[in-house]
Amino acid sequence: MRKISELRDYAAQNGIIAGVTKARIFSELESVLAKPVPFVEYSKNERIDPCLTVSGARSVICIGCPYPSEIAADKGISIAASGTDYHIFVSEELEKLQTELKIEGEAFTDTGPLVDRYTAYLCGLGYYGKNGFIINENFGTMFFIGYIITNEEFDEYSSPVKGDCGDCRRCLDACPYGAIKGGSMDYKKCVSYLTQIKGVLSDEQMKMIGGQVYGCDVCQLSCPKNKGRVKIELREKDYTHFFSMTNKQFKKRYGDTGIAWRGRATIVRNAVIAHINTGGEKKDIERFLTDKNEVLKRTAEKLIQ
Repeated sequence: MRKISELRDYAAQNGIIAGVTKARIFSELESVLAKPVPFVEYSKNERIDPCLTVSGARSVICIGCPYPSEIAADKGISIAASGTDYHIFVSEELEKLQTELKIEGEAFTDTGPLVDRYTAYLCGLGYYGKNGFIINENFGTMFFIGYIITNEEFDEYSSPVKGDCGDCRRCLDACPYGAIKGGSMDYKKCVSYLTQIKGVLSDEQMKMIGGQVYGCDVCQLSCPKNKGRVKIELREKDYTHFFSMTNKQFKKRYGDTGIAWRGRATIVRNAVIAHINTGGEKKDIERFLTDKNEVLKRTAEKLIQ
């Protein structure tokens, strides 16, 4: 049997937060997961039962890795997607933890079956904010989540943190289209979601994207718990650098960042839309009227007509 004190000491020494919850069927999530969740391919049963991933699982360890204190971001790209892809360094942190504490199990960063934020909540990493993020006393909402499903049993398990946002509703008021419902999310109104879906967007969706190329930071930056936590340096001040990028050039520049998984076409599509939405000239996107990519071609046609 493992001691939870080992996990707590390790977290303190490595500048992360960590906790552990007993592996069980999280039946309380069944109603929440009744509706499809964007970009998640696991079944509902896989999402609530750790034993379907690791046979005989007894515990789920969860860690939170803080955002870098300084981030160089390109215009329109969210903080979380700027710099090195968090999947990479959180996976490295999980591997390091497993090695140093000699814990076997399956580790996941964002792409695993369990509900990341709920796992973090059960493991005591923070409480749910009205924007749906987990709020930690030290990191606010600005930390990345990873977890390990293991057969190890602990002498003690973490308890959820008691807390709430009180009367604060800054994130709700800041969200441009009212996607945040105080704990739930209307994805079709979320700018971050719109920047990630593929294909040709409707006129309304293109308008909603505004100046975003990938993701959206409004609900996080409006949260008083995040004030002063991250210093952002704007590297690219417009969108035109995307326009001449080949797939090879895109992968070279953004291959190790959080936007790479979406691919060049979707990112360039968003950049073209953002360019026009923020007052850019239509002549700058005329090149896409003859583009081999049908999505880029049709997007340009809609914007220029």
